[in-house]
Amino acid sequence: MATDVQAPNSGWEEIDPDEKINLLAPESNGTSAVKEVINSPEDVLLKHLEISIVESEKRMNGPLAIKEYYSVYLIETKAIDRKWIIPLAPTGSVWRRYSEFELLRMQMEENYPDTVIPPLPEKKATYTRQTQSSDNIDPIFVDRRRVGLESFLVRVASHPILCRDKVLIKFLQSERDWSDIDLNAEGGKYVHQAEVKLKNMNALLRVKKVDDSLEQHRQYSMELQTGLGNLLRTRVRLADRLYAIHKLHSNYGRVFSEWSALEKAMGDGLQKAGHYMDCYSASIDAILEEEDIVADQLKEYYYFSQAVQALCNRHQMAQYQVEKAESHLALQKTSKENYDGNDPNVLSKLWGKWTGASETLEEKQAKIRTMDQNIDEAQVQLEATKNRLGEFTQRAKSEVERFQKQKDDDLKESLANYVMLQLKMCKMGLQTWKHIKEALQEVP
Repeated sequence: MATDVQAPNSGWEEIDPDEKINLLAPESNGTSAVKEVINSPEDVLLKHLEISIVESEKRMNGPLAIKEYYSVYLIETKAIDRKWIIPLAPTGSVWRRYSEFELLRMQMEENYPDTVIPPLPEKKATYTRQTQSSDNIDPIFVDRRRVGLESFLVRVASHPILCRDKVLIKFLQSERDWSDIDLNAEGGKYVHQAEVKLKNMNALLRVKKVDDSLEQHRQYSMELQTGLGNLLRTRVRLADRLYAIHKLHSNYGRVFSEWSALEKAMGDGLQKAGHYMDCYSASIDAILEEEDIVADQLKEYYYFSQAVQALCNRHQMAQYQVEKAESHLALQKTSKENYDGNDPNVLSKLWGKWTGASETLEEKQAKIRTMDQNIDEAQVQLEATKNRLGEFTQRAKSEVERFQKQKDDDLKESLANYVMLQLKMCKMGLQTWKHIKEALQEVP
């Protein structure tokens, strides 16, 4: 039955063709960071070096009986100009595993403890829809992680402090010997992570007084993480229900198409209605793919909140070092006071002379001088620790303020894109049902 069926997105007056839905393309995950760098007066690496992860590849290691699959990512760099504090190669092309990205970030946490280190994308899929695979080597998930890893590199290269790290340049442009840490060494990164967690727990339990402003930032970051987690879970449930509703229309489309073959008089109208039902059912796939991109942007700040909490933990460790230095100084002073106040009686003096254990005046003065020296050293150590804590606190607060500004801009853009997607979906549904109504009205 020959019918002239019009596509549902043809001539839709409700959809503005100038709407910037294309901002949700996967390649735009680091767009906001790039725009911020272009408009920033700071001289950062991203202004001198183009960084992109162009592809991913699945590889295998181990014997065939116990083979293991993993993904590697090709990082390509191109020097815009070579006027940088660290020599840059004109071009670079290196393959990196996800574990190497983890190692790079781990080293940055050690070298720059007063900095909010940008987070890596998730290693395993979380907050996934029912139709998505949770396999970490699934091609779709690997490609989304590729975009997230590129966003991580862009954020690091646009950071005024992290971008000047020599290890970062080696990571981007040197195939080998970029790190001093061996991943295959005994324990490796897992032992290091366990040690960091134990130190953080020890400082959290023993520190007596915390910085109120940073403690407020810690509480805020925990609330932000909880809020984004709830938002992502709610979005997954809504997406699953929308998917089921849209796919249900494919059944109606099939019924209408089969019905049109039986009813000659109503065939054209029924076939058009069935076609629009099928198009409406298929439209949800593209919508949810774009939603997944927005969800990845929200996940980035879900993990960013953990990075802020890690910064606060490192600040507490610095505070704990000050308290330890204060306790050590107090112990040295107490030891001297107890020694000075210890005036042995006559019996003790006689016993000391008889056993030969009594102190001479010279020995006592030498011991007092040693105690004074220990007190001076403890005092110097305390002052140095306090100075380090003061500098740490100042830089940490500056970093948190920078994070807050970046977060406000990025989340505003992500949530606006999500709203635009919902409007787009509603307009498509409205227009589809208008076409279905017109098709059914044509039925005699």
